[in-house]
Parts: sequence; structure tokens; C-alpha cells
Amino acid sequence: MAVKLLVGLGNPGREYDLTRHNIGFHVLDKFCAAKGGTWKLDKKLRSDLAIIRREEGNLILAKPLTFMNESGQAVQRVCRFFKIYPAEVVVVCDDISFELGEFKLTERSGSAGHNGLLDILSNLGPGFLRFRIGVGTKKYKSMDLKDHVLGKFSAEEQQTIQLMLPEILCNLQLLLDKGLECSMNLTNRKKNYGKKEELQG
Repeated sequence: MAVKLLVGLGNPGREYDLTRHNIGFHVLDKFCAAKGGTWKLDKKLRSDLAIIRREEGNLILAKPLTFMNESGQAVQRVCRFFKIYPAEVVVVCDDISFELGEFKLTERSGSAGHNGLLDILSNLGPGFLRFRIGVGTKKYKSMDLKDHVLGKFSAEEQQTIQLMLPEILCNLQLLLDKGLECSMNLTNRKKNYGKKEELQG
């Protein structure tokens, strides 16, 4: 099936900007801007929504405003309202098992311990695609996972994200244009953007 809904996961509020858990919001903001879209709050659907007009049918962008652990409640409402099936949904989210600079498109997998994905599975069921973006592992084992995912990216990490974004947006567009198999072949490769001094060399 063609993709009809892109969901970016994160937490609402400026205090969560540039945190690891909000990489889904960040990517969707950039994708929306690139497509000339405009966000509008829909209180009934508990989401910020943008509609991208396409010849093959509208593409809905959604940022749930329920906070991460209840993302599925908002996604379910959006899908019911627009009559969208799970197989037509792509969820963009953070993944602590990947290093920053890696991203992967997967299907029919579990939550991998991600509370946002877990709530979507509980409310929507399986079948949706995951566009998982690496945000790096914990700095030390005893660190609380909540502190890690709600921590902000360093200046160096923000630079890496800016280097990643064009390829991420390109792969999302490829998924929309060419479908899952073609996109997975190009997306699911380890990325190494290097550090600033290495790029200059």
C-alpha cells in the first residue's frame, strides 16, 4: 500500500526541543517545510497536522501532542478520521540502539522498548512502518534511560543531525515515490557522517 500518513514522535513543549526523544518531531518539521506545508492544531485528533497535496492523493503529516507514552491514542484518532490503515503509516522515531548518524526503515517489528511505539501498537495494531533514527546509546550504564532520551543533543551532535537531514528527507521521499523495497535497499545501510575536521580534510 502507498504511504498516506507520516507520524513524527516526540513530546510537546519548547523544553523538549533538541532532545533525543524529539528527533521525530524535528524531522517532520523539516519535511513539512520542504513541502511548503503548514502545521495546524487539531484538538479533537490531539495532534498538529499538515496536509501535503499530491496527484496520487493527500499525504497527512502528524505530530501527536499526547506526550510520548500516549502517542498511539492520537495516531489511532488520526487514522480513524482519515480512514488510513496501519500499512499506510510510517512512524519516524528515535532509536537508542543505533549510533547518531545511522537510520533504518523496518516493518513488522515490535516496540524495541520504545514507549511511543508500544502505545501505537496497543492502539493501532501492527503493520505500520518504522523509520528509526539513531540517537546514540547511554553515556554510561548506570545512567537513567529517561535522562538519556530527554537529554539535549550537544553542539557536535546537532551538527551531525544537520548533515543527516538531507539524506533522511531524501529517503522518506523515496519511500513515498518508489515504495518500501526500493527505499529499504538504500536506507538500511550504516551511515558515517564523520566529524567536522574529517569532512574538511
